[in-house]
Amino acid sequence: MTSSIVVDAPSNNPGSGPVTARPRGRLAARARRLVLFLALGAVVLSFGLVAGSSGASDPAPTFSETALADARAAARNLAAEAQALAGEGQDPLATELRQQAEGLRTQAALLADTGQAQRSSAAAGGGARTADAADPQTPEYLQELAESADVNLRAAWRADPGTARLLAAAGAAQQVWAARGGALAGPDPSGPAGGTGAADRGGPGTAAADAGGNVPGAGADSPECPDGAVPGAEPGDEPGTQPAQSSAAAAPSGTGAGAAEFPAAAPDAAAALRAAVDAEFGTAYAYEVALAQVRPPEAERTQWQTRVAEHESRGADAVAYLPGLCLPAVAPVAGYRLEAAFLQDPAAGLPALEQQFPAVYADLVALSEGGLRSWAIGRLAAVTNELYLQADTVPAAPGLAAVPDDLPWN
Repeated sequence: MTSSIVVDAPSNNPGSGPVTARPRGRLAARARRLVLFLALGAVVLSFGLVAGSSGASDPAPTFSETALADARAAARNLAAEAQALAGEGQDPLATELRQQAEGLRTQAALLADTGQAQRSSAAAGGGARTADAADPQTPEYLQELAESADVNLRAAWRADPGTARLLAAAGAAQQVWAARGGALAGPDPSGPAGGTGAADRGGPGTAAADAGGNVPGAGADSPECPDGAVPGAEPGDEPGTQPAQSSAAAAPSGTGAGAAEFPAAAPDAAAALRAAVDAEFGTAYAYEVALAQVRPPEAERTQWQTRVAEHESRGADAVAYLPGLCLPAVAPVAGYRLEAAFLQDPAAGLPALEQQFPAVYADLVALSEGGLRSWAIGRLAAVTNELYLQADTVPAAPGLAAVPDDLPWN
């Protein structure tokens, strides 16, 4: 009886060492497996989330991107239509249409969303169309061209700075092409090809304007400006307080009879508006100097006198916008500094002064906003029409010194 108790004792008290170690080891192993499983699941889940949301996270295109793409597509289609309409003809209209096709192809390259477009026959739109295709009639093409111009000029009002400059320049050129083509094609019973675009109304978002884009009372609504503050101007740098080189306008560098060495592009809206003020009044003064020194034929003299009045009126319109940028609406100075080459031959120097205006107003389009940008768009279209309606060729982007492979994006 005693011996059986002794034999059974070890089973009732096995001891703590070896029996306790095994459960703890198994628990630790299970914990490690659980941690590894959770980590692996997190990695797999993260890969799934990235793969599944890559498309959904792409932002929607901005207004500027959409406007740019639409303008490029329209330019390519119009280039193909113009080329097809021109065919092999040698008459003035066919020659004009071939020039327009080339200009529109250049516009399409400039309007590429990368800003570094590579031109090819396919991208230019000239390789897939022939004169035997189902081409639209010339009046229809000219109407489409005028509508594209109006769309671009209106879109420029809402676009970002660099895109606004480009859309406004493209629209201004297209508006002139439509008018030139309409003059060569003859009257259209359905109405004028060019129509009344945004440029004639002073652009979107402004009060009614005259044909030159001038808006009465443009500076009536002035912002709340700090006392005595003139943003972006040094003392004595307001418009009309210093003489200006030729017209002190920001314009592409260039030379010519009487041309000044133009300063660099304006850094902000205030500087760009001051440049426009001085460009208009400075050019009016240059015409007055020419009238005093030269005895042109009566018809040319009358034309110069008209240009004096026009530039003074446009300078006054620009002055009306100065309070909107917290700048004083000052009167122009009595005289502007003119280059010696201009004084030697004023008649030859006047065209160089007129050529600066597309760049002046293209800068103002890019750097301004609201009503001022609307006015600048109208002025860009108006000066483009004045310069190129009767010229040999029309630049693809008036006021923008860029080529498809070298576009200055802002």
